[in-house]
Amino acid sequence: MKWTFPELRTFIASYCLLFQFEDLQCLLLRCPWINEINLSIDTSVILSKYSIISSRSEVRRDVNRNLSSYYMQSGLYGTSGNPVFSNISKLILEGRNDITDMNLLEISMLKSSLCYINIKHCTLLTDDDSFSYHKDEHAHVMAFRLQELHLEGCEGISCAAMSQLVSNMNIVKSLCLRETSLADGALCNFVGSSLEYLDISETVVSMVSLAPVIRRNSNLSCLKTAGCRNLLFEQGEVQSTSGNKYGRFLQEITSTCYLEDVEMGWAFCPVRVDDLIPSFSKVRRMTVGLGTTLPENILHALPEICPFLESLVLRFQVISDRVVRNLLESSTNLQVLCLHYCLGNLTSFSFQTMAPALRILRLQWVTPWITNDDLTILTQNCNLVELLLSGCKLLDSSSQEIISSGWPNLACLQLEECGQITLDGVDSILDCKALEEVLLRHTGRGIGRTIITDAIRELPLLRKLALDLCDASEGGYDTPNVPEGKMMRSVRMSRCKKSVAAARSCFGEASSSSSNRKPVQHRETIVLEWSSRQLTTTVVEERL
Repeated sequence: MKWTFPELRTFIASYCLLFQFEDLQCLLLRCPWINEINLSIDTSVILSKYSIISSRSEVRRDVNRNLSSYYMQSGLYGTSGNPVFSNISKLILEGRNDITDMNLLEISMLKSSLCYINIKHCTLLTDDDSFSYHKDEHAHVMAFRLQELHLEGCEGISCAAMSQLVSNMNIVKSLCLRETSLADGALCNFVGSSLEYLDISETVVSMVSLAPVIRRNSNLSCLKTAGCRNLLFEQGEVQSTSGNKYGRFLQEITSTCYLEDVEMGWAFCPVRVDDLIPSFSKVRRMTVGLGTTLPENILHALPEICPFLESLVLRFQVISDRVVRNLLESSTNLQVLCLHYCLGNLTSFSFQTMAPALRILRLQWVTPWITNDDLTILTQNCNLVELLLSGCKLLDSSSQEIISSGWPNLACLQLEECGQITLDGVDSILDCKALEEVLLRHTGRGIGRTIITDAIRELPLLRKLALDLCDASEGGYDTPNVPEGKMMRSVRMSRCKKSVAAARSCFGEASSSSSNRKPVQHRETIVLEWSSRQLTTTVVEERL
C-alpha cells in the first residue's frame, strides 16, 4: 500500500472482523499520511441488560498472525514523537467490542490532530481510574479539540467522568451520548454553542439541562431524545440553578431550531399543524415513538409540514389507510417507511399506489392481512433493498419466490410469524446475493440443518443471521467455528418454551387447530458472535 497508493488519505475496513487494532498500528507505521480511518463493525447483540445463562469462547483458527513484534521493535512506537496515529483526524471504531482502555490510551496521543472519534458500543471501555495519569495529560486537550464525538452504548463511563468530559467540549458540532450515564449534572456543564447534531436518547436528562443547550445552539439541525422520560415530568415551567425559567419541550425546539433529523417520544405532544410549522419544514428524517401519540390530523399533514421528508419511523401510533396512502402519494422523497406496533385498521388499499423512491419498508405487527397478491403489488410499486414483515400469517412458500424475484437486490430481509414461507426450504432467499442480514422466525418447519454454512457460502456479504429452532426440519442447525465468509458477525438461534402437552406446537396451541394462534414466547437465544480474535457462544435468557 505504501508504494501503490502514495496519495492514500482515507482507509475504510468496515465489517472486516479480521482487521485488528494491532494491524492498524502496523499499517500506520508504513503509511503515516493516512488521516481518516473507519474500522466499524456491527454492534454486538448481547447487551449488559440481558441475563446470560452461559458463555464460552474459542480462538478463531483463521485469526491473523501477531504483528506486535514488528511495531514494538521499530523504535518508533510509544515515544513522545510517535508518528503512529500522528496525522489521524477522523477515527471510527464503532462496534469494536475488543477495543480496550489501553487501546484508547494509545489513541489519546492524538491530542494535536484528532477531531472526530466514534467509539459507539465499544463495551470493554471501563473508565478505569488506574489510568488517571494519562487522562490528566491528554483528556482535556483532546476534548477541547473534538468536533464530533460518538459514545453511544459506552455504559462504563461514570457520571463524574462524563461531566468532566462534557465540560471541556467547547467547539463540538456532533455529540452522541445515547444510552450512557448522561444526567442533568453533566449536561448543565456543557457550554458549547456550535452543536449541529445532538443525540441524548435513553438518558435521564430533563428540561433543566436540555433547554439551555437548545437555546444556545441555534444551528442545531438534529435532535434525538427518544426514551428521555424525565422530559415529560419537566414539560411545565422549570427553574434551573441559575434562576432562569424554561418552557415545554415542544416550545423550546420550535422557537429556536429548524431541524432536519428528529427522534422524539416523551414530552413531544403537538396538537395543531401550526405547532410544527415552520420549524419542521426542513425535516428529512423523523422518528416518533413511545411516550406520545400524534393525532391523525398531524400524521395526515406530514407531507405538508415536512415537504422534504425522506424517512419516517412510527412506533405505537394510531394510523389509518388515509394516513399511509397520503404519505406514499404525497411524500415523493420518502425512502424509508417503518410502522412498528401501530394501532388502526390498515387494509391493502394503503399500499396500492406507486412509491418509486421507497427503499426500506418495515411493517411490524401492523399488516396481518397481507397475501401473495399484496406482495406482488408491492414489488410492482416500489424497489426495496430492505423488507421487514411480522405477523403476516397468510403467506406461504410461494411468497419466497415473489420476494426474491421482485426485489433481487435486497440487503436485509426479516420475516417473523409469517405463515409457511420456509416450509419447502430457503432456496429462493439464497438467490438474493446482496443480502447482508437475514432473520427467519416461525416461518415454516422446512429449514435444513446446513442453513448457516449454506447461507455463508451463497451470500458473500452476509453479516447477521437469525433463526428459530422451531423452523428446523431436522431438529437443529450445524454451527461452524470458521465461517467461510470473513464478514460474518453473528448468528442467533431462538428456542421456544417447551410445551406442557406433547400435542402442542411451538405456537402455544393444539397442533390440530389453525385458528387463534398466539405469539410464541421464547425461552432463550443461542448467540454465536465472531470478533477479530475469537468465537463466543452465549446462551441468553431473553429472546434477541
